[in-house]
Amino acid sequence: MPAKPANLITDELQGWTPSPEAQAVIFWRFLQLFLARYGSVPLGQLLVGMTATVLNELGHAPTVTELCEATGLPKSSISRYIAAQMEQGVIYETIDPSDRRRRMLAQTDSGRTERQWQIRQMRKILENVRQWDENVRGGAEALDPGYELEQMKTVVRNSPEPFRGRRKRGRPAKA
Repeated sequence: MPAKPANLITDELQGWTPSPEAQAVIFWRFLQLFLARYGSVPLGQLLVGMTATVLNELGHAPTVTELCEATGLPKSSISRYIAAQMEQGVIYETIDPSDRRRRMLAQTDSGRTERQWQIRQMRKILENVRQWDENVRGGAEALDPGYELEQMKTVVRNSPEPFRGRRKRGRPAKA
């Protein structure tokens, strides 16, 4: 199932192969974005959240067992991370109608809104780094570590508001 156009990070990267430096910058900026937004959560929690989001985007509400298999993390960790996301109101459990023992995890409206925010931020990062990378390759700019350090400081100063979620228990409205 192809991704929905509104959910694509960008379709303007065709023909661009990021340099190794650009790839490192993209990785750092994505990581910093997520740390600023969600705090210093365990990397496993970030992985579980992203895995659940990707599978939901593909039209599949995963189970805890499937998340264990997809991430390689133990069920106790997955359960703890899922509980935190449920508390934030970004996912909810639903019973599989074909097998009432299975609990599937789906995004709430808040989870989908947060995903759209993530996509907008990642688009900005990719477009900015692409322009910088192409300018360096074309000779319009020199590769300047001092400049990138200043960019990192700017990213930290302009960090997004932390995501708070709803922080209360209870079943969300039907998504």
